[in-house]
Amino acid sequence: MKYRLKTASGPDTGQTFDLGESTWLGSDENADVRLDGLEAEHARIIRRDGGLVLEASGEARVNGEPADKVALQSGDEIQFGTCRFVLQAPGLKPVRVLDQAPARRASGWKWLVASGLLAAAGVAGWWFLLGPGAAA
Repeated sequence: MKYRLKTASGPDTGQTFDLGESTWLGSDENADVRLDGLEAEHARIIRRDGGLVLEASGEARVNGEPADKVALQSGDEIQFGTCRFVLQAPGLKPVRVLDQAPARRASGWKWLVASGLLAAAGVAGWWFLLGPGAAA
């Protein structure tokens, strides 16, 4: 499966980077993804056991949580300094989207209409049988 990082914030916003077997991120001129202001070899993303693992020697966050070594999933937000990325797997929706949504309850408007009709029928019955509209 082909993975890539899409820049969500920072100087390269909107740019995408294809991930190989091992992708280095940092300020070194030979980094696969060059990010100024970070350590030379700040972090790397490695393919392992059919997925990806982030190993960071510098400060990193995955989905807002500090991370130094963590398995990644499509849709994860990865942050290094002020740069944020979204991990994408083309053709695969993020895991959070794939989780089954809770069953939707039936709309309440049907019950509201039915109870309104019953109330109207009750008032009409009272009017004609017992109320001012009753025949004397």
